[in-house]
Amino acid sequence: EIMPSLVGSEMCIRDRPALSVHLANLEAELGVTLVTRSRRGVELTEHGEFLYTRALDMLRYHQDSISGLKARRSKPHGRVTVGLVSTLPPLLVPDLLRAVKAQLPDVTLYIVDASTSALYEWLTDGRIDMVVLFNLPEAPELEIIPVFSDHFYLCGKPGANTETHIEFDDLVDLPLALPSISTTWRQALEEAAERRGVTFAPVIETESSQTLRLLASLGECHAVLPGSGVYHDVQAGRLQARRVVNPDMAGMMSVARLASKPLTGAQTQVREILVEVARKVGRDMDLTVEPPPPLIRRTTPTLLFPIEGGKRWSGKES
Repeated sequence: EIMPSLVGSEMCIRDRPALSVHLANLEAELGVTLVTRSRRGVELTEHGEFLYTRALDMLRYHQDSISGLKARRSKPHGRVTVGLVSTLPPLLVPDLLRAVKAQLPDVTLYIVDASTSALYEWLTDGRIDMVVLFNLPEAPELEIIPVFSDHFYLCGKPGANTETHIEFDDLVDLPLALPSISTTWRQALEEAAERRGVTFAPVIETESSQTLRLLASLGECHAVLPGSGVYHDVQAGRLQARRVVNPDMAGMMSVARLASKPLTGAQTQVREILVEVARKVGRDMDLTVEPPPPLIRRTTPTLLFPIEGGKRWSGKES
C-alpha cells in the first residue's frame, strides 16, 4: 500500500504523517531501512528500490489481469499479428485459421512470414503481437511458452541411403546449403562446430528455407534443417532426412510475446489457440514439449546480413 504511491526514486512525505507511520512500521517488520531522510527530502535505499520495483511489477500484473478479464467479457475483435519463420506456416496456419474462425469470428489473423532476425526485431519493437521462434533465451522483456522440442536433420535427395542418423563431424565433408548466420539454427551449428574444432564451408547460404529444401530435393547439395520444417516433405517422399547426432542437436520452439505490452482479449485467446495448435502439431510428429538436454546455447537472433564487412555474428547467448 505504501511503495506504489512513491513516484520515481525520490518523494516527499513530510505532509503525510500517516504514510510516515506506515513506512516506519514496514521497515520495522522487514528489518531493513527503506528510505533515507535529508534536506533534499526522502530517498529510497537499495532495499527500498528493490521493494519499489517489485511493487510496481505486482501492480502491473494486477492491472493486466483485470484488463484481461474485462476484455474476456466483451466479444473479442480486431486484428492479431502472428510471426512465423517460413518453415512453420504449412504446419500451423491451416489449423490455426480454422480454430480462430470457429472460436473468434470477429478476429482477423495477420500472418507474417519472415526470417528469425526480422521477426525478433519486429516483436521487440512492438510491431507484431507474437511469434513462434526456435531456442530463444529467457529474457525479462519476453514472455515465452514452450510448444515442442525440435531436432536438426541432414536433408537430401531421396535415394539408396537408408541410414536414419549422421554424425555431426561428418557434416563438414558434405556440400552444404545452410541458413544465414543471422538465424538461431546456423548459430547453433557454428557453436557446436567451434567446440569440436571443425569448420563449415557451405556452397550457398540463404534466409529462405524453401530454397534450402529445393536444393536438397534436387540433389544439388545437402541442407541442415529442423525436423518440423521438413516433416511433410519427408512424408511425401520429396526429401530424405537423417537426424544429426553426437552431439544431438535439438532445441525448443516457443511462442513469445513482449511482456511489457498488455494483450487484448483477442490477442490472449489467439495465443492460447496458437499454443494448442503448435503442441498438437508437435504431438503428431512425436515431438515432446519437454526441453531437450541443453547441448546448444539459446541465442538471440542477430540483425540481417551480420557478416557484412567480414564481421562474424555476436548474438546474445544464455
